[in-house]
Amino acid sequence: MDARVPQSAQACAPASARGERPRRSAVFGPRIPVAEALRGGGAAGEAYDEAARATLLAMARYVAGFLTSAHPELGRSGAVCPFARQAADAQLIRLTACDSISEADILDGVAELRGELADLAAWPGRGFGPPHRAIVAVFPQLAEPDGARLIERIQKRLKPSFVQGRMMIGQFFPSCPEPGLWNPAFRPLQSPVISLAMRNITIFDAPFMLERAEYVAAFVDAFGAAGRAMIAKASRARGRAVVAR
Repeated sequence: MDARVPQSAQACAPASARGERPRRSAVFGPRIPVAEALRGGGAAGEAYDEAARATLLAMARYVAGFLTSAHPELGRSGAVCPFARQAADAQLIRLTACDSISEADILDGVAELRGELADLAAWPGRGFGPPHRAIVAVFPQLAEPDGARLIERIQKRLKPSFVQGRMMIGQFFPSCPEPGLWNPAFRPLQSPVISLAMRNITIFDAPFMLERAEYVAAFVDAFGAAGRAMIAKASRARGRAVVAR
């Protein structure tokens, strides 16, 4: 260990960089940064079978290629996800694969991932704020349409509590019908594999709350008057009448 490197900085480095066993949970395998997944997963990738590694690679390519790039159908300038490139380069987007198809198992595992996302000490600093941190869980054993319906059901069940905890959870799968914010004909969540993405929320996520009143209520609980104002602004932009209590 280099004595010139503060111990706290070493503790915030990815486990693979510290020569430690990558973190895993009961149903989710080791967490792998996007760049490492693109190279085959390294030592952490050895914990996965061939199908899981292929699924992780497909999602890594989606993050590094699609999310970090501009798109002619996006409806605005810039990358599809404004935070993705910096976050991926800083190893703040971590991928993991699930080895279960049980809804109860997945719910338990996601609860652990949520706690990990909230644990600031588990993430490298590098001057980036909470919006850059994300965990993307892929599900090699799930297939459409049933697998997509399962993940969509889990996402809708968990989203209110995630928002209350100032986090977001989103579902991605090949046929995902969710429209883009700036172009309703764009389908940015149509990833090559079924997945759940978890990240820290920002006040600019207000447009994602308009679908259901419980999301709006949770968002306002999290952000107070500022959140209520952003919901009203998003509602006007969408031409919807949403009451933020």
